[in-house]
Amino acid sequence: MLISGLIVLGLATGTRAQGVFLTDVNGQVLQATKYVDVQGSPYLNEAWKEGTVMAATNKLYPNLKLRYDVYGAELEYQQNNQTYRLSPGAMKEFRIIDSGEMIFRNGFAAVNNNTPTTFYQVLVDGPAKLLKQFKVNMIENKPFNSATVTKEFQKQELYFVAKPDGTVQRIQKNKKSVLAALSDQKDRLEKVIKEQDLNLNDETGLIAVVERYNAK
Repeated sequence: MLISGLIVLGLATGTRAQGVFLTDVNGQVLQATKYVDVQGSPYLNEAWKEGTVMAATNKLYPNLKLRYDVYGAELEYQQNNQTYRLSPGAMKEFRIIDSGEMIFRNGFAAVNNNTPTTFYQVLVDGPAKLLKQFKVNMIENKPFNSATVTKEFQKQELYFVAKPDGTVQRIQKNKKSVLAALSDQKDRLEKVIKEQDLNLNDETGLIAVVERYNAK
C-alpha cells in the first residue's frame, strides 16, 4: 500500500495467511539485505523463529517466521520462502520464541543516540521497565603492512531503565549505577540488595532489583 509515496506497512496476500510487509515507492517487496565479506552475524539469531508482530495501528500479526537484524535494526519476516523487511516505525512490538518468549518494544524516550523507534528487549515490565538493547557494530581491521581490510560484526549489550516519569537512563551492571537510576527508592533497594545478596553484575540481579522497585 502506498500513501503519498511514503514507505508503509501493507498486507501480503497469497494462498496462505496474510502478513505484513514493507513496500518501496514502486510497490515492490524489498529483499533482505545481504552482508558479504563480513565475519560474524548481524542477527540476534540466524535461525528463523516463531513470533508475532504488533503494528503501530495495534493490529496483531501472529504465527510469523521472524529474525531480527540487529545491525540493520530491522525485523525480517518470511512467507512462502520469500524474505521481507519490516519498517521499525510501522511496528510497536514484536515477540520471538527462542528458549522462551523475548519481547521487544519501541516508543521509549530518546537516549544514548537512540530514538523512539529503537527496539529494546523488555526484561521487566511495570511502572519502571528494565530494557536491554542488543547492538551489532561493523568493525574494519587492517593488519600491519597489509592492503587487505577485513570486516567483522561485533555484538554488544546495553541496559537501560525506563522510569515511571517516562525518562530513560542507561545503567551499568553495578550497584552504584542502578541505585542512581532508581534514586527515589535508594535506601530501600540498597537494603534489598544486601539482604538478598543480589549480584548486580549479573542480569538476573538487575531484574530482581527493578522488580522489587515496582513492588513498593
